[in-house]
Amino acid sequence: MIRSLGLNETDRLVRDSVMSSIADVPDAGLVSSNRSADAFRALAEIGVLAAPLPEELGGMGEGLGAAALVLEPLGQRALVTPHVESICVPAAIAEFYPSVPSLRGALVSAAQAEPGAVLAWMEPGCGWTRQPSLTMVERSGAEWILRGRKTLVRWGDVVGGFIVTALADAEPTLFWVPRDCEGLEMSVYHSADERSLVDLEFHDLHLPPESRISDGDASVVIDYALDAGAALSLAEAVGLMDRALEMTIDYLKTREQFGVSLSKMQALQHRLVEMYATTECAWSLVHEAVCSLSREVPEIQRQSTVSRAKAYVGRMGRLVGQEALQLHGAIGMTKEYPLGRYLQRLTAIELDYGDSEWHLNRLAGNCR
Repeated sequence: MIRSLGLNETDRLVRDSVMSSIADVPDAGLVSSNRSADAFRALAEIGVLAAPLPEELGGMGEGLGAAALVLEPLGQRALVTPHVESICVPAAIAEFYPSVPSLRGALVSAAQAEPGAVLAWMEPGCGWTRQPSLTMVERSGAEWILRGRKTLVRWGDVVGGFIVTALADAEPTLFWVPRDCEGLEMSVYHSADERSLVDLEFHDLHLPPESRISDGDASVVIDYALDAGAALSLAEAVGLMDRALEMTIDYLKTREQFGVSLSKMQALQHRLVEMYATTECAWSLVHEAVCSLSREVPEIQRQSTVSRAKAYVGRMGRLVGQEALQLHGAIGMTKEYPLGRYLQRLTAIELDYGDSEWHLNRLAGNCR
């Protein structure tokens, strides 16, 4: 995907622009908490955040896979941004509803690093279940009344609105809910990898008729959007893995034991080779998963491809981070050294959009 897997000239220009734009960002360590936000704004200024959007919204028109060109370099620098949540996932939904004004406006804003929208889909006590069961809407005259709760809404405190999954007449649907809507209660907290998280409670929210995004059952749309989030977050993960391996190799070259560089010791070389092979396998699986993000790909094929990549990269990405930390020794545990941020982010990505076990179960179910 990013290495020697056939980037065209446009892809190379996008990737090179991203890498050049974030080249001077400080390493992840005890640095300003604004490093990721500053980098995100810098990418917006050169227009690459809009890569997965259609041309009429300022994008490249090359589909969701183009976002991987942005996310892999972000992973290399351990820059935690709302790119997947506020651009990629809404863009996947917009493929089904391209003319909805709220979606179009949110995508244009997000691509300019301004408040956009995120999908609110997880419900308390429901695990990784993708379809809504506790959040419901019902008609009241010309309006819709929304009741229920959502949890672990990523970046919910920096957006202008939410795309909420809810049951309407027993069918999964999508609704647009402005952040300042009366009756919406928000609780903000943070994850270990710097992201803000929000729990939402809907207390009889009155929504106008045009708030309904989907027309009929939106379960296929929800699943497609969450698969897009899962696959594209893995593009960031392989960037993290690649950089963690590179840092470990460089570190072992500088350390000596018994007058010999640690990088010359065969046992450590074998561990580095295992990390390298794991990372290369991850690259291949992620490339396949990203290429499956198209409505032309059969649903079961896309699900299986994404789940296979997520199950592998989720677990093995965290393992590569742990191996890197162990080979570094004590310095890897310090806040001043950036490696810890890489492991934090890899651990968080494993838990995004369904953990490894959930995706293994889905993959097994599709193979029956």
